[in-house]
Amino acid sequence: MVLVQMQKVGIIAHSSLREDLISMLHDEGVIDVRAAAEKQVLDHTEVEYKEAEVAFAVTTLKDFADKQTLAVCNKKVSVEDTIHAAKHTDVQGIVSQLHTLEKEDTEAARKIQELKDLRADLAPWKNLNANLQDQNESENTLRIFGTLPAAAQHKLQDSMTQSIKRSVLEKVSDKEEGEIAFVAIIWKEDLRTFEEIATSLGWTHVTLPRFESTPSQSYEEATMAERTLEEAIEKNALARKKLAVELPNLLKVQLFMHWLDQKQEVRESMAATDSTVTLLGWMAASRMEEVEKKLEKLNPAIALIKVKADEGEEVPVLLKNKKIVAPFESVTGLYGLPLSNEMDPTAALSPFFILYFSLCLTDAGYGAIIALIFGIYLLKSRKSIEEAKLPWLLFFGGVMTFFVSIPFGGWLGLTPEQVPAFLTKQGAEGLLFKGQIWNLGKQSGIDFLQNLSLALGVTHLFFGMFLAGMHKWIHGKKVEAFWVDFTSHILLGSILFLAFAPAEMAEIAKYILYGAIGLMIWGKGHGAKWFLRPISGLLGSVNFIIGMISNGLSYLRILALGLVTGAIAAAINQVAVELGNLFPVWLGVPVIIVIFLAGHMVSIALNTLGSFIHSGRLQFIEFFSQFFEGGGKEFSPFRRSI
Repeated sequence: MVLVQMQKVGIIAHSSLREDLISMLHDEGVIDVRAAAEKQVLDHTEVEYKEAEVAFAVTTLKDFADKQTLAVCNKKVSVEDTIHAAKHTDVQGIVSQLHTLEKEDTEAARKIQELKDLRADLAPWKNLNANLQDQNESENTLRIFGTLPAAAQHKLQDSMTQSIKRSVLEKVSDKEEGEIAFVAIIWKEDLRTFEEIATSLGWTHVTLPRFESTPSQSYEEATMAERTLEEAIEKNALARKKLAVELPNLLKVQLFMHWLDQKQEVRESMAATDSTVTLLGWMAASRMEEVEKKLEKLNPAIALIKVKADEGEEVPVLLKNKKIVAPFESVTGLYGLPLSNEMDPTAALSPFFILYFSLCLTDAGYGAIIALIFGIYLLKSRKSIEEAKLPWLLFFGGVMTFFVSIPFGGWLGLTPEQVPAFLTKQGAEGLLFKGQIWNLGKQSGIDFLQNLSLALGVTHLFFGMFLAGMHKWIHGKKVEAFWVDFTSHILLGSILFLAFAPAEMAEIAKYILYGAIGLMIWGKGHGAKWFLRPISGLLGSVNFIIGMISNGLSYLRILALGLVTGAIAAAINQVAVELGNLFPVWLGVPVIIVIFLAGHMVSIALNTLGSFIHSGRLQFIEFFSQFFEGGGKEFSPFRRSI
């Protein structure tokens, strides 16, 4: 539970060895670099532009790459392959071609929209048998285009017949509802009268585009032009698909540029004189000797020295746990890393977290499925615990859930009556699954899980207080550790002794309890003046009791989630059967299977998430509050990422 001891170091080298030193440190990945006081600040605009261009190419081609290409992209690459791709990939040519294609598509999309708008304008006028470039005005008459609500058509015709008899109103569109297109031929001296009548009935003037063709011909020409542009866009998409084969190489180039960025950042972090460069940083103290030998092998003119940390400087935090515990670092990381002067809580929380996770699910079937899903994923991906901590944690959680849930009889929400007889046994409370001890469908089973949850909660909280005291004890605060933390454990021990002591020792157990209460009151007043200590201790003890009750009750969420998982699973089974019974057998069976599978997969996902969140909450709120603050800065070494 102790963090990796870190040491601030300085590396001094001759200026001529700067690039060799940076490359060696990049390969080793052992030092978390800190900028020198006189850090150089350079203009990275051009480099950032090039990186943005590569990122643009990668983002674009990902949408056009086939599965085989994407599979290649997901494979690990070697340093040699990355450097080779960076040297031999025509990045500029690819980016230039993509920009050209994007420009063509943008222009084509703009023109397509214009053509769509044009066709929308021409559609009502397709039946107009007139050239759009014809004059709409003669010496005495005007040709006016417009739209009118269908309901007002006859009113306009009647009004024109009465008021402007020389006018002609011709319906153009085939529509019988909505806005209908009309052509009106009006004598010029009647124009004002027509506009007054037509406008009052909802007439809207329309100005048609001027083409050397009829609206129908122009509409067809626009349609053909639109198809041509769409074909051009499709052709450009095929061109991108061909370019997508370069995606793996572009990703390697992107990675190589990231390496260059890392190196440049380190260069700028170095302090330099005319003949030397100095690099400051943090590394694991245990690796200093190894690194020193490698630096000496690189060149004897490089020195590695210990450096005193600046006042108030934050020491980076590196967790290092055994493989069986390492997956639980993903839980610690959600809360925050410990401070450099704190202990690593990962090992302490791991048995409680996985047990709570299992009890919140309480379904062996769900546990087996979770273990199977993540087991297959880890087997196929071949990822180590360090590379995939969370999937490994969920795999372990699934295995643990399977074994923990067997005594509770949780099997996909099924009841013993619904499974073959050889999987069941006869118990005191009726038919049970084999291996089942407690039945959560009975009050006795619920009471047991409730009492178990509370017992685990008390154990968890007191363990947290013990860790707090142990940490103080190790760091020389033994008096504070005893009075503030360990007197609570003495009180707990006296309560247990009173509860289980034989009858002949009951009186002694009472006096031991009274003594333990006195010790705790005196202990909770630690730090106050002696005459105020009893009052301060009494208030502290009351606060302790209230905190224990409120925190202890939080562990009942284990009971709640355990019962909900079974209830949801049983409900899914019932819904599947009830809906299946509504259909003939040949259709009902597939319906039952589909609902059963889909329902339980959703239930597994939701209950796994809920179990993870609530198990984590019991660590973060109840457990960590006893001894852990968190907020440490992660050790981030300068290393080549693959």
